[in-house]
Amino acid sequence: MQFLYPIGLLALAGLLIPVLIHLWSTKQGKTLKIGSIALLNENSTSSSKSFKLTDLLLFVLRCLILILIALVIAQPYLKKTSVNTKNKGWVLIDKARLKTIYKTQYHTIDSLLNLGFELRDFNLGFGQFALQDSINEVESEVKLSYNVLLNQLNTEIPSGYSAYLFADRRLNNFDGDQQQLNFKLIWKEVQSPDTLKTWSATFLNKVYEGKSTPKLTSYTTPLPQNLPMVTVAIYDPIGDDSKYIKAALNAISDFTKRKIEIDESLSKADVVFWLSEHALNLPKFKVGANVISYQKGKVVSVNSTLQLSTPPNQTIELKKRIAPDGLNGTAIWTDGYGEPILIKENKTQHFHFYSRFNPQWNDLVWNEQFVKALIPMVLGHESTADFGFEANDADQRVLNKMPFEESKGSTSSGSAISTHQHLDKIIWALAFIVLVIERILSFRIKTNLGYAKR
Repeated sequence: MQFLYPIGLLALAGLLIPVLIHLWSTKQGKTLKIGSIALLNENSTSSSKSFKLTDLLLFVLRCLILILIALVIAQPYLKKTSVNTKNKGWVLIDKARLKTIYKTQYHTIDSLLNLGFELRDFNLGFGQFALQDSINEVESEVKLSYNVLLNQLNTEIPSGYSAYLFADRRLNNFDGDQQQLNFKLIWKEVQSPDTLKTWSATFLNKVYEGKSTPKLTSYTTPLPQNLPMVTVAIYDPIGDDSKYIKAALNAISDFTKRKIEIDESLSKADVVFWLSEHALNLPKFKVGANVISYQKGKVVSVNSTLQLSTPPNQTIELKKRIAPDGLNGTAIWTDGYGEPILIKENKTQHFHFYSRFNPQWNDLVWNEQFVKALIPMVLGHESTADFGFEANDADQRVLNKMPFEESKGSTSSGSAISTHQHLDKIIWALAFIVLVIERILSFRIKTNLGYAKR
């Protein structure tokens, strides 16, 4: 017998209570009635105390109740191990890709099925299916992250089973956190027949041609593209924060090959950075201009992080912010508690920043995501996710190292399956029975003492 919470056995210290009750018994002296006390000398009053166990059966029952309560707290269970010689594990294959995978892996798959492995769909639920009935079926492929599926597999696969997974290692199939696997996983990598993929993508009015191999994905602009110049105005009366914005604008220009000009004329600017708490005069701005302004309000020191909408979401320390004022709009950036840091007004291009582009307020200006985060506001298309690149289905890049420790090894002749049989219900029943017996016995003893006193 093992215990889920062994510390619960400390409740056995409660056994001292019935021991003290039954050891400490005080007996009053008996009174003897005689006819004359003339010849008796005066003596001091005395009492008799006896340190010995009384009512042994009642004492044992009370100790047993406390022992059972301590066992319930510790939650004992029996661990049973059985050997399953038929089903040693699962063979996991995406059912939609079964026909393609089976052509190159049929020797291994047939051998595992002959050994008693179960054929399971590498999808939510991991439903079992027959090879003969599914080899010619055509099903739509459901795109789910491998991390999500493996985390669910942790709770679905029986203890002691191993899993053979036939899948590729493409980078875009992995998304999210990966838990430590509690089963033996043997990953059989499936090579893609096409090791080179090309496609074209349009982003910020420019056409890019993508080329992807298992090692690298690159983008080029094959044709010269004449794009309009972007004019940016920066209002910074103090002059401390504008230098970070100018550096970011230069990086954006180099990355996108767009010409960006900084002009002090607010009425001609396509983008305005209002790095001041002074009131804005929006009618003076160009119609349709993107305006990024500092929000005025109470300064609050915080110990949080700045959450950007552009992945990958790296940890950016947030030190100070402006207290939320209930402004309506769409939250573009938030802090670690979900409070908005950058809000875009509904039906306008006005962005309200509840912090500052300054290292004293946050570490955004030092982070590599700073430039990416500003691109949607500087060049438009603020709703573009991943900048149209990293999430392309044709991306052929593969992981060099898996996000978990892969288990390897040969299968044995039998699979040990461990099960836990909890004993809490049995112990509760015993405790109830003992309590009923103890109450009956205690009532009878009190009744007999009452008759004796009469």
